[in-house]
Amino acid sequence: MSAAPDPLHYSDIVAAGDLRTALQARFEESGAPLRAEVPSSPGWIRVGARVETGDRQVTVLMAVDDRAFLLEFWMRGVAMARGRTADLGEVAAGIGTFLSGAKVAELSATHAFVTYGGFAEAFERGEAEAIAFRWGRYLDGEEPLPHGRQLDGFLRAAAEEPRLRALFPFTSHWDLGLRPGVADAPNRAVAWIRPVGGRYLVAGRDRGDLERTADAVGASDAVALILAAWDRNA
Repeated sequence: MSAAPDPLHYSDIVAAGDLRTALQARFEESGAPLRAEVPSSPGWIRVGARVETGDRQVTVLMAVDDRAFLLEFWMRGVAMARGRTADLGEVAAGIGTFLSGAKVAELSATHAFVTYGGFAEAFERGEAEAIAFRWGRYLDGEEPLPHGRQLDGFLRAAAEEPRLRALFPFTSHWDLGLRPGVADAPNRAVAWIRPVGGRYLVAGRDRGDLERTADAVGASDAVALILAAWDRNA
């Protein structure tokens, strides 16, 4: 069953029938050559919308408790910025700016309801820049990690190995994964690491091996195990 717009906060959306229709009308009024589509989730058909151009996409979802449109701006599968505004006209304008190819700094400067972070700017400069940015955040302790800072030892040891430093580090639940690309799905990870009492369980592509591995090792040994497995499979 699809969620329905609240007439108390969204009388204009109720009158249009759904968010996609109301947003499309704004595009047509402004002459923007954009097409609003229904969201991928069936439950959001009336309260959500998405707009795509090339490798860029913007999703919009209506808040429940008050009037607010929640936007996420994506490029090549990576979340670049987000926004919140009560004005559907601002929603349409912000979407148009981003899909025209604007960088996130320009997007935020033009539309004050949009926010972004340093990772998005790094990704705009290239995949290698984004990977380096994430490593720097982890090593400096500026990025939240599961288990507090128990992954620090492994991260510092791995950062000394160029083959590992070239991979994108990310967390999933309680584990650290390393994958080739920023936008790759978690199942593309080539190694998984789980901290256990100051030591580490290590697995290759099969994350399930973390549950089957009995012996935790030190940080340098964990790095050595990953590299040895790669060399065997090369």
